[in-house]
Amino acid sequence: MEATDTTEDPDGEGPRGAYIRVRWIAAYFDVGPSTIYDLIDSGILPAVAIGRGTKKALRIHRDDFEAYERALREGRTANNDEEAVQKSLTTAS
Repeated sequence: MEATDTTEDPDGEGPRGAYIRVRWIAAYFDVGPSTIYDLIDSGILPAVAIGRGTKKALRIHRDDFEAYERALREGRTANNDEEAVQKSLTTAS
């Protein structure tokens, strides 16, 4: 199995590969990483944990990121329509 290039550049083309780092998404939205972790912890933005023990790295699948961004653009945020956001994220996967 060939490894995917996961190089990320918030000021350039964006992340390449299927999974995106929390810090890239935070930079993209111009918020702190803790804001993205809050979205993950609340279940609004799905993430996968890579690794074992306390040193796990969280990554967000590109499709989930794009679904969340689409929900924001359409005004379907967790604050005003959590069910619609969840449905959008579920159908993106």
